[in-house]
Amino acid sequence: MNLVITFGAYLVGGLIGVGVHRGGPRLRNGWPVYLRLQLVATAALLGLFSAWRLTAPRQIVAPILIAAVGLLLLGISDIARGARSRGLAELEGWAAFPNGTFWVLPIAGALMGPTAGAISALTNAVYAAPNAMCIHLMRRDAPIKQRRSTSWLDQSMLLAVGIGLVLHLTGPAPAGSRWVLTVAGPLLAFVGAGLYAGSVFHPHNASVDRTVSDFWRWLLLTGVRIVYLVVIALITRSTVVAVIAILSALGPPAFNPPQQAVLYGYRSGVVMVAVRWGWTLVPIGLAVALLVR
Repeated sequence: MNLVITFGAYLVGGLIGVGVHRGGPRLRNGWPVYLRLQLVATAALLGLFSAWRLTAPRQIVAPILIAAVGLLLLGISDIARGARSRGLAELEGWAAFPNGTFWVLPIAGALMGPTAGAISALTNAVYAAPNAMCIHLMRRDAPIKQRRSTSWLDQSMLLAVGIGLVLHLTGPAPAGSRWVLTVAGPLLAFVGAGLYAGSVFHPHNASVDRTVSDFWRWLLLTGVRIVYLVVIALITRSTVVAVIAILSALGPPAFNPPQQAVLYGYRSGVVMVAVRWGWTLVPIGLAVALLVR
């Protein structure tokens, strides 16, 4: 039932996002505002409660191992950036990230229950570190100059994780906070799908050409992600962690890069290749996850 609700949330959110594409220039021009509101309303709130609800250091081991793939991808993308700016290279590295917030968390929670949701949420909290580094470089090199006052909004997830850790030191999170992580799955599916679809069809991204070299660059980065996370799935003794690793390795494209491309003004063929070809991995990932569980 949870899986049906989650996929229903994706469908409704995606249709709303497509509707934005048909909503005229005024609605599309306000897209950066909606993107930043989403960061505060969803990802930041999730990061805060994930960190606050930590109960033992060992809980963070698996999330760190899974999220380390983000640093690996950003490093490889930067090394192989060629004439690209570092900001563009990091955006393309992010395009090969697992879709932890808007895919792995809702689907793992639907398949494996609250434990999987909690581990996925902690993994997303750890992703705040590579995401923050990537956002800093993208803002610095952005074709659209960014106001300094928006920095705290763009980095809101990292700030929220920090606040959550401070709250954790002052005492345990209230028992009712577990419902934040439970409700987060379908909510993130709905919001993420809507903003993703609207960003993909936004004129800024829709006009970007995809080249053969863009495809091969995306394939290299995605191959690294798959190999790394499949190894994690094979060596872990936890079925829950294995399912999360499989969904991370073989899932849809990360929803953030098309949004960030609109927000900062980057034109990336790699991002748009990921938008088209990343979805081909979803049936494989779901089938393997169902077998593993």
